[in-house]
Amino acid sequence: MSTPIQSRDSVEKRSVDQYNVTPAISVLATSVAPTWPRNWRAYAALVSGFFMMFNCWGMVNAYGTFLGFYDQNLLSEYSDLHLSLVGGTESFLLLFPSVFAGRLLDARRHYYLGFTGFLLLFLGYLLLSFTGGQGLKDQGNYGLVWLTSGMVAGLGMTCFFTYSSHNVIQWFPRKRYIAAGITSAGAGAGGIIYPLSFRYLVASFGFPVGVRIISGIVAGTTLIAFVLGAPCKDVPRRGVGNVFKFSTWIDKQALQNRAYILYVFAVALVYGGFYSIAFHVTEWAEVKGFGTRQPIPASAGDHPKTEGFQTFWFLAIMNGASIIGRLASAVFATHLSNPIVVHTATCFLASLLAFFFWPFASNRAGAIAFCTIFGVLGGSMLSLPASGVAYLIPADRHSHVGQWTGMMWSSVSVFALVGPLIAASLKRAYGMDAVGYWTGSTMLLITVLLAGSVFMKRKEEKSSTTSTQVEDYDNSGEQTPAVIV
Repeated sequence: MSTPIQSRDSVEKRSVDQYNVTPAISVLATSVAPTWPRNWRAYAALVSGFFMMFNCWGMVNAYGTFLGFYDQNLLSEYSDLHLSLVGGTESFLLLFPSVFAGRLLDARRHYYLGFTGFLLLFLGYLLLSFTGGQGLKDQGNYGLVWLTSGMVAGLGMTCFFTYSSHNVIQWFPRKRYIAAGITSAGAGAGGIIYPLSFRYLVASFGFPVGVRIISGIVAGTTLIAFVLGAPCKDVPRRGVGNVFKFSTWIDKQALQNRAYILYVFAVALVYGGFYSIAFHVTEWAEVKGFGTRQPIPASAGDHPKTEGFQTFWFLAIMNGASIIGRLASAVFATHLSNPIVVHTATCFLASLLAFFFWPFASNRAGAIAFCTIFGVLGGSMLSLPASGVAYLIPADRHSHVGQWTGMMWSSVSVFALVGPLIAASLKRAYGMDAVGYWTGSTMLLITVLLAGSVFMKRKEEKSSTTSTQVEDYDNSGEQTPAVIV
């Protein structure tokens, strides 16, 4: 009895279904979908992503102001290394669990993550208000400050971080870099609003009440993010499967992709280097004599007379300028269809800035210029990683984009924790200029790694083109042009 001859199309369809591979996903998303989505939920998701970044990296960007209050009032007996550990823990826990969050997003568990993030962030900052007594000098409990704002809030942030970029990239397949840039701008907005709010509210109502009001702002904005953050159902859902299986959380193909591995190392160093300057910029401005570091009053209603230019404005300028960088880099990445090239250029310029402007700035105007330019470049560096993964991931792994992104952020987490601690140790041993040299060195190494990632990606594309041409020749008997999408 003869076996029925199967068509080539049926064989290919069966192999795709069997291995859960969706090679046409990115092709269809970019060729069939409209330039801008017509579904209102896409734009609601964009607003949701903005507020998610507002409350995760926006809060991390604001930590320099919290650190200043701890150093001058609440925890003045603790070293800079101890205080940097609180911010470093927040960054580490924001990033490390992303490998699990990313995989849950591929399984379309968005609402579980959103509600958990809302609950933990709100509780973290609400409980922080009870860790400092009346907020007077040395009344703070360091362990509880670390537990609430470092650990609890950090775990809440991780629920929102990968969610924000993952969701908008899927809703805006043809404008994914611009959508990711708009979402990322929320981090810059939070980095302006939360420091200014903290200073005003603590000075007006005292530390306990001021932080409770901030926790209310966190609750309101994260609730908006939770309600509006609907997942895009056009992308196939990947069930979680066996949670104890290694491959459920780690995609082995990612570990074999050399362009991706280089990119992950580069992004890790970005977070190890950039925040070293962000955490110390107000102290740097004071040491250099560019402004006055006016303490935040510990008692409610105690408003001392303000004299001169306040150093906290340098951090506000840097965070504000980062919004420009986040949006501009998205436009350039869309125009070039390659976010990693933009990433490479910004990191190289940032290395020059850290090497030559941080140590040698001589006046306030130069310091403001440094904060503005470094903020623009920093915004670009911090907004592009998710877009870089979307660019690097092969077409047949597009449904794994959450998993690949989460794996990247989990790998980055160690550097985000250790980087500020290294910078604090260098500052204590060699002075404030060492922070700039540390950041400049990391940015220069990042430039090399990113260039290597671009090279490996193009080599992979060239190899894929050649393989496609050979297959076309074998199947048709004559060479036909390969279609590259």
